[in-house]
Amino acid sequence: MIFTLLGLLFVLAGSRCTPDDPSLDTSLPVDTVNLKTPRIVPAGGNFHVKTDVQLVTDTLPAGAVIEYSLDKGQTWQVGQQFTLIKGGQVMARLRADNRVSLTRSASFRLYFERMLIIGNSITSHPPVASIGWFNSNGMAASAPEKDYVHLLTANLETLYKPLLVRLQNGGDFELKFGAPDYTRAEFAPVINDFKPDLIVVRLGENMDENRVQPYDLETQYRTLLAELSSTSQPHKIICTTSVWARPKADAVIRKVTTEKGYVLVDLSGMVGQSRYFAGQYSNPAVAAHPNDVGMQQIADLIWEKFNN
Repeated sequence: MIFTLLGLLFVLAGSRCTPDDPSLDTSLPVDTVNLKTPRIVPAGGNFHVKTDVQLVTDTLPAGAVIEYSLDKGQTWQVGQQFTLIKGGQVMARLRADNRVSLTRSASFRLYFERMLIIGNSITSHPPVASIGWFNSNGMAASAPEKDYVHLLTANLETLYKPLLVRLQNGGDFELKFGAPDYTRAEFAPVINDFKPDLIVVRLGENMDENRVQPYDLETQYRTLLAELSSTSQPHKIICTTSVWARPKADAVIRKVTTEKGYVLVDLSGMVGQSRYFAGQYSNPAVAAHPNDVGMQQIADLIWEKFNN
């Protein structure tokens, strides 16, 4: 299922430097005579994920290096080029021994063109009259536009048009991970054919806590993310924990996602909070799913992480 919608990411908040006005870094002595502030090319703006950024200087004195920071000056890396993988502020300077130039900054927004969401019934579920579910959207949102997929997409639409969205059922992975006959084959076609540049892995609720260790969810989840990231298409991966009590599975998701350097959205604050779930349904399976408030919360928490 493909939605023709829009695309993504925005500027990380505030900067004490501007693209045109270098600022002082008071942690090291500043040499404005011998060390000239490098330029950032492009000098900020709205760009596709994995855009290359150049750090350019007209003169590079002997022994000097160009440095850049992606965390507002907390850490600095040496290099004249890097690839954007998140939106926000980029800072650049020259350093020679313990002397630095003035610092220049630029702010970037990232957008995506193809979003793949790997999910379960919270992502999409067809009507099942026997359990009192008559919609075709994320269970148990009251309407398609109220589920987290459509809410999240609406946010992304403010940044790029048109965004293509495809949903992939990850239920087999949740139920069968580690089984001898399970191969994760369902994910290869969508990765190869759709070529997403943003992948949201929204799994966990259907995982059996008793299988987590015996069936080695850690290895299986790590392998899944490796296969999702194997495409040559530039992309970003965002993973979430569960909205149901799955502490063992969630611990694995947190560990592997952080280890891989992907974005983690922790939904544990929703677990057990009745205001987020559809208690108006008599069928307990449907009632266990997020209501409109819960869907909004999921969308908001994922959206917050698009800066990371």
